Amino acid sequence: MEYIMGIDLGTSGAKISIQSADGRAFHGCTAPYPLYNQGPGYAEQRPEEWWQAVCGGIRRLLDESGVSPQKVLAVGFSGQMHGLVTLDERGEVIRPAIIHCDTRAGEFKGIASPQELLDWGILNPVFSGFQAASLAWLKRYCPEDFRRIRHIFSPKDYLRFRMTGELGTEWTDASATLLFDVARRRWSPQMAERLGLDPAVLCPVHSPCGLCGTVTPKAAEETGLAAGAKVAFGGADQPMQALGNGVTAPGEATCTIGSGGQLFTGCREPLANPRLNTHTFCHVGEDSWYLLGAMLTAGTAFDHMAGLFYAGESRGLIDREVEADMARPPRLVFLPYLNGERSPHMDESLRGVFFGASLEDGRAQYMRAVMEGICFAMRDMLAAFAALGVEPQRMIASGGFTRSPVWMRMMASVLKKPLSTAENRGYQASMGAAMTAGVAAGLYASPEDAVQRCVRFSSQAVEPDPVLAGQYDQQYQRFRKVFRQNFREG
Repeated sequence: MEYIMGIDLGTSGAKISIQSADGRAFHGCTAPYPLYNQGPGYAEQRPEEWWQAVCGGIRRLLDESGVSPQKVLAVGFSGQMHGLVTLDERGEVIRPAIIHCDTRAGEFKGIASPQELLDWGILNPVFSGFQAASLAWLKRYCPEDFRRIRHIFSPKDYLRFRMTGELGTEWTDASATLLFDVARRRWSPQMAERLGLDPAVLCPVHSPCGLCGTVTPKAAEETGLAAGAKVAFGGADQPMQALGNGVTAPGEATCTIGSGGQLFTGCREPLANPRLNTHTFCHVGEDSWYLLGAMLTAGTAFDHMAGLFYAGESRGLIDREVEADMARPPRLVFLPYLNGERSPHMDESLRGVFFGASLEDGRAQYMRAVMEGICFAMRDMLAAFAALGVEPQRMIASGGFTRSPVWMRMMASVLKKPLSTAENRGYQASMGAAMTAGVAAGLYASPEDAVQRCVRFSSQAVEPDPVLAGQYDQQYQRFRKVFRQNFREG
């Protein structure tokens, strides 16, 4: 039996999967690594620790699955978007990677005007944690490090470099850097000039399903893979999770709650949003793009509040207590902006709010409000899509919240959309990465062929609850009112 491997470099750990080419056999594991906060707004990771975690995870997965390394024909990569990895002339890392949730570069949101971002084909707002903003910060505050830069990578591209020794990136991650003309699929000479960046430091751009190289003998020794196994370029985590969820066409969407939250739908053209409160990036196919709404603290907000109200308790207990409270209409409102927000507000300064608390409220009421508030933030993004004439009909749920039947029912009722789920929940991005490897190795004719052969869905979708949907229409209006009372609309 032939196998393909996917490696998804997340914020807290790498998810690694091996699947058979027919998609019937699947094995996965997670390899964690730390996040460093060296100052206010800092969020950094060390690329060497990524690599060591991935090497250990691959060896463990090969051992636990019993899959022979010689049977793993190809490897693909997925990874956290927007981050900045810098290498010097010797190919060595200059400094820790500045990752997507870093907020120190807020002062550089004006490096390009909204009209310039649209005219240059970048089509996305400047926000902290994106490569262009991080480079502007680096140039001002660490000029010696900036001068030493010879190569710039997105996070997963560094891992692929370590595995193959080949420089390069692909258009899904490149389009999320703010250095890329999303409409024309090329680096933006205007943005490079604005930053004072030598365009030579930017890697050649390829297709996600293109063949990058092969596993080097040194990487084979470190990972346990067979030297010479093929390696695909792979893609950014959002298009990879979409591929792993079988979403390749316009009209289909994914609703994901991980550490952050994302609403994703494909589109046939590079959609220019004049308000710049959503994102338009390149999808896997050569003539495909996608519209993305992103919230910064979704699962992170849930975990933080669960740690305060339910320390040491199980998720099942939270579900039971919240479900019992749902016998009465919602009252308490929670704005889930614990570390600023992206879509649709694009404001790093936003912070969380509880509103309407009373002496009768206990931990179940607070956790219910947290879960509902995250659903309402998703509805905000769906409204931003609708304002652009984009209204997806089919929606796939993904991420940790799919393990909660209560939260799934909430989300379906708030969005008024049935929510389907794919098998192997939690590994969709690594599955998508493996599928790009399968295309690169010739196992599949196209990404769509890979979806047909690999992606399977649960038998029944979670339907909106009509009673809850009516209650949530009213509560959503309260959510919007509380926002307007506390913050200015963008």
